[in-house]
Amino acid sequence: MLEVAKKFGLRSSVLNAFLAAQGLVFTGMLCRTMPYFRDRILADPLFLFKVGAEVVIDSGCATVAEVRKRGKDFWAEFEFYLSDLLVGLVLDVVLVSLMAPAAVLGGVSRAAMSNSPLKKWLATIPSAVFEASVPGVKTYNVGQRVACLGVKFLEYSLAGITCGLLGQGLANSLMLLKRQVHGAKEDDVPVPPLFKTALVWGLFMGVSSNTRYQIVFGLERLVDMTIARSIPQVAYGTTIAIRFINNVIGGENFIDMARWAGVQ
Repeated sequence: MLEVAKKFGLRSSVLNAFLAAQGLVFTGMLCRTMPYFRDRILADPLFLFKVGAEVVIDSGCATVAEVRKRGKDFWAEFEFYLSDLLVGLVLDVVLVSLMAPAAVLGGVSRAAMSNSPLKKWLATIPSAVFEASVPGVKTYNVGQRVACLGVKFLEYSLAGITCGLLGQGLANSLMLLKRQVHGAKEDDVPVPPLFKTALVWGLFMGVSSNTRYQIVFGLERLVDMTIARSIPQVAYGTTIAIRFINNVIGGENFIDMARWAGVQ
């Protein structure tokens, strides 16, 4: 922030938000030590609440969805559930963070502060299709908003493949360990292919999650622009309600996609 201040100056709204965050222990610590989260906290005061809500809601909704979809096979496929849950918790933070707007610290746009041609181009793409433009700092046209879908597809897919490899690797290890200890049974489900499962996670994140979370972001912004201006507390309730519905749909959607692909 000091380097940005020396080169481009600091926006007063950003400086005020940063100083205000120091009054909260955890938030202040994140702002001082992790620039990635700092920029998102400064841009959206509800950022950490949204991350927390996503994690709590997803854990509960994923469990309900898994029990509903798997039915009597739930305990026989418990390793799948555990894998889906662990991967989902990590991806919750990724999903919210990648689509959250980042504050522009200096008096010029992010593109003007970047040296790399790729970073300059990425700085012109909104974090979400419905991200608000800020005159003189960041403005987006229709083409850039459409390009956001492609950028998020790549980001979400990469995150999904990486977490899928780790999560399914853990699940496969647990399945094999359980069979070594208790012996194989006739009704044991086959050990799913690791890389194919990871690719399914990538497809799910890039298509399903990308689309659903773009809509979630747009609905939350709509509330912020209307009712929440008069009654700020409404934003909290809306976030919980929208993300609850989204997680129920997403949990069942993943199981359907995994079974369609033949990995579960």
